[in-house]
Amino acid sequence: MKRLIIVGSPRTNGRSAHLAEMLFEANIDEHPEDELFLVPLSEVEVGPCIACDGCRDKLPVTFKDDAGKEVTEERHRCVFDDDMQTLYDLIDDVDEVSVVSPVFFSGAPAQMKCLLDRLQPYYWQMLESRKAGEKTAKRPLKLHVIGEGGDSHGYDALVSEVRSAFATAGFRLESVLDWVGKITEDGEITAEAREITFDSKGKKERPKLDLSAGKKS
Repeated sequence: MKRLIIVGSPRTNGRSAHLAEMLFEANIDEHPEDELFLVPLSEVEVGPCIACDGCRDKLPVTFKDDAGKEVTEERHRCVFDDDMQTLYDLIDDVDEVSVVSPVFFSGAPAQMKCLLDRLQPYYWQMLESRKAGEKTAKRPLKLHVIGEGGDSHGYDALVSEVRSAFATAGFRLESVLDWVGKITEDGEITAEAREITFDSKGKKERPKLDLSAGKKS
């Protein structure tokens, strides 16, 4: 199995980076046989989408298949040649994605928003697949939300942005881990994350009630 961890923070040594390193190490311990990739957006060059619609057209893309053989296919790709081209290859190849992102005014920071907007090529591919009647299983996506706490407006915008953009790339948001106010600046975890899970239709799953509680024997 191939897993990708994307760190959306502009800071190289903040709360998000600390948590991502912990997740990386935990994945190595729990799944030593898996391939694992860690991409901090603070260390790569991903420019903003300028809505030029260049990704409507397909371009030849060369990659290696499971047997290690080079294959060239026509795919929708952004016309800008920056590190997003490598990220497209990773996103195409992995089985699972985890996004670790701080929340800025309820939404994604600029660096994370650039990546989300640059997933636009997958939107055109999604439309083509729908017209052709093709259906593929969605891959799992997890979102870890990081914040110092204190903003009463929450982080619904961040969840919507990540869910919407990655859905076009073939991922389904399975859970949100709320770490807001639970990680110190030096990376110490002070409390467990609150997990919010979603069903196959994208609706929040409610905890099941124990109806046997309180029953008289």
